[in-house]
Amino acid sequence: MDVIDEAYIGKGDTHIKDGVWLGMRAMIMPGVTIGEGAIVAANSVVTKDVEPYTIVGGSPAKLVKHRFDKPVVEELISMKIYDWPPEKFESLRRHLCDSDLSKLTRAITDYDKGL
Repeated sequence: MDVIDEAYIGKGDTHIKDGVWLGMRAMIMPGVTIGEGAIVAANSVVTKDVEPYTIVGGSPAKLVKHRFDKPVVEELISMKIYDWPPEKFESLRRHLCDSDLSKLTRAITDYDKGL
């Protein structure tokens, strides 16, 4: 009976951060956090937290690869892109797809200074 009772003990809330891609039929278990910008492959079963900007897949889901190097991930998170007002996003949208992160950083600085 203890095993049945344990099945009803809460595991905590599941959190899916901004910019996450979930593949079709991916199952996210209770209490798991999917970090900003992460990608979960289709049919995956996620049983553990997923770090920001990583790709996971399988059952149970395992790391496939990191989308960016750690310094780039830290910089992307610090930009808080998903908290921007719509007008800032629209103004800087063309820089978001640029492979040169320093251009985006400069554009953000210019925007924030009103240039």
